[in-house]
Amino acid sequence: MYIFFMDSQGMLLKHAVPRSATVNKEYYQKVVRRDLTNAIRKKRAGCDIENLIFHQDNAPAHRADETLLTIDFLGYERLRHPPYSPDLAPLDFCVFPRLKADLRGRRFDTEDEIKYAVRSAIRSYTPEWYADIYRKWVQRHRKCIEHNGDYFEKA
Repeated sequence: MYIFFMDSQGMLLKHAVPRSATVNKEYYQKVVRRDLTNAIRKKRAGCDIENLIFHQDNAPAHRADETLLTIDFLGYERLRHPPYSPDLAPLDFCVFPRLKADLRGRRFDTEDEIKYAVRSAIRSYTPEWYADIYRKWVQRHRKCIEHNGDYFEKA
């Protein structure tokens, strides 16, 4: 299992969750506080966290009060995510389908082989591809607003 964070320029963090770990609110908060913050400092040097808008889906660990407080404390602005809206989560509608397609049909003997394959696939995605994901994401949000937040099948 992985926890991914991306922006319009590319993948910020690919966090491999250890096999024995459970991604609960405490685990997720630790990844956000430590790993994501360090990844942003490293990959987006000079980027002020207060100027970033944090978007996540509605997984229980993501919407826990303590998690939201952690995100606020770190200085991120949070973008609300309507419930049951995978069409508004860029990882769900673009990244995961492509990653699954890139790995489909391959056999892995070790976890390290899987991790390497995931890292290699993610590295092959261009900044233009991520920018296009965000352009589509904005279009999907506009469509959601135009439909007064109602769910729609085709994006």
